[in-house]
Amino acid sequence: MAEVSQTRKEMTTKGKSENSKKMKTDTVPIAAMNEDLLHNILLRLPAKSFAFASCVNRSWSSVCNHILSRPKMISAFSRNPDQLRAGEEVLDKVLSEPIRPDFVIANITCGNMEETLTLITERVGSRVPIIVSVVTGILGKEACNDKAGEVKQHSTGDDELFIVPNFAILLTIGYLPGMKVDIIPVIQAKGESESDIGDKFVMDIRNYVSTVSGHAAAPACLILFGEDTHATEPVLHKLDYAMPAETVIVGDQIGEFLHKRGNESRNVQLPKDDCRVLAGLIFARDRHRPAQAERIQFDTAISSGMSSVDLRYKAANVNVSRPRCPSTLLTAKRRGEAEVLDGEQILDDIDNILENHIWENDPYLGVIKRRKYSIGLEEKPKIMSSLVFHQVNGSDDQDLLVDGAGIKTGDQFQVYLPDLKVAEASLNGVTSQLRNLKSKANKPEIVGGFAFVGNSRGDLFFGRPDADSSPFLENFPELRFGGIFCDSEIGRSLFVEEGEEKKEVSIRRFLHVYSSVYLIVSYTS
Repeated sequence: MAEVSQTRKEMTTKGKSENSKKMKTDTVPIAAMNEDLLHNILLRLPAKSFAFASCVNRSWSSVCNHILSRPKMISAFSRNPDQLRAGEEVLDKVLSEPIRPDFVIANITCGNMEETLTLITERVGSRVPIIVSVVTGILGKEACNDKAGEVKQHSTGDDELFIVPNFAILLTIGYLPGMKVDIIPVIQAKGESESDIGDKFVMDIRNYVSTVSGHAAAPACLILFGEDTHATEPVLHKLDYAMPAETVIVGDQIGEFLHKRGNESRNVQLPKDDCRVLAGLIFARDRHRPAQAERIQFDTAISSGMSSVDLRYKAANVNVSRPRCPSTLLTAKRRGEAEVLDGEQILDDIDNILENHIWENDPYLGVIKRRKYSIGLEEKPKIMSSLVFHQVNGSDDQDLLVDGAGIKTGDQFQVYLPDLKVAEASLNGVTSQLRNLKSKANKPEIVGGFAFVGNSRGDLFFGRPDADSSPFLENFPELRFGGIFCDSEIGRSLFVEEGEEKKEVSIRRFLHVYSSVYLIVSYTS
């Protein structure tokens, strides 16, 4: 019996030894896998599986970090009329490869913003800053086939009130190692002035950047989404005044948006009398990762679609009607003359200089607004001149009627008209600018692109498809770019004009119409 027991014990021990050897043999290929092979396998994983793989052990984590040592910015859109399915389609597309989202921008042409925000939060996590906005159209590459295209709202007839929205969603997700990204909103409480909320916005940005990047640092880039309120324009001009020239600022001035900051689990509901004015996606260089941060660069290019008519005026009498959706009634004097002209006389001037040609589009007044700006009480106010466009809506026996507010007696303005030839020429200029960017001596890699395009542009304006996408398509055909159609595009530019006293005056152009503003994100290895 003792011999049998001993034999059984030996057999059990041998069996355990063989099983142990078998287990070790089975696990050896994974544990000792060649790093290049592991790299190639992990590189093909979707974002969620990649995140799990990075937690397996230190070796795998190191390989995953190497894979994501370079920045990514991916956009995709869907035309699926079902909002939930369209959201899933674009999320599946942008998350089909390794990425750790630093931010998400979702643009929808109609539908429920809260539903889209909730869906994205469930997929990317609650710590990622997210902006969802309603726009008049989108452009980019479609999730189902990677082909370039545009989706815009269309009218059922001559009356623009009958607009049929085609649902579409554009999703843009970014990973920028070396950058810290968050959202800073502008919320206006009842009775709070535009000056006060503008000061707070600037100080909130400065404080965030100071914490992330160090004292006296400036944000690398701001992407803005605004609501159609009377406060939006003055806050934007104050921001343009306060931010240094090296800060890239782009965005959509007029729309609707929801946002979720990185430290919020969901969209925060506002008190009854508060209103959203702006949300800024802030990109600041991480002082703890300076080498990576300096390799990422933001650049802009602007294609203008407006030409000026040689008609210059000075506003005489100015009145604002309908405070919630403001319009301005004004009379004016021709430059250097004393006679005050009513609305009909100003329109007659335009007719005469155009030799009574039929206008295909309404004219605009390009108003030069010389205003004093300061931030809080910390500095002496300084004068900044900005060119702002106001669309002409008609006239009566007394006044010229234009969109918007903020025009003052004494402001100088010039008449502008949409111009296809100017738009084509400037679009070619942007294409050349992007070509020069990729041929720089340090050979930057273009990792992302986004366009803010005037709503009146697009295929109907140019007479061909994808014109506003052409600078990206011609220079970077593989780039997964995105873009939206806006009612007013945000982008910084500067030009010099001769003033009344024959002196050259620097004038900022920050808010645009009939233009395309391009954001290009590049990386230098």
